[in-house]
Amino acid sequence: MPASLIEAIPQIGDHDTAVLMHNDGVVQGLSEIPFMQDVERWGVLTIGTGLGNARFTNRHKDNGKNKKDKDENDKEK
Repeated sequence: MPASLIEAIPQIGDHDTAVLMHNDGVVQGLSEIPFMQDVERWGVLTIGTGLGNARFTNRHKDNGKNKKDKDENDKEK
């Protein structure tokens, strides 16, 4: 389907057309991110004209520092 759409509509204005296909489970899961910060992983299942599912894992925030920098700063203290 995405290839057919790009073939039918190769450009919009001066820009190449981009088409992304996803299942409803992904969109549903992404909309739940703000409410799922207290768990490490969660999943969604959608039932409509078909079934959709997705699994998500929260990433831990490290204030923009990578682990190596953090370890080196800890050694200096």
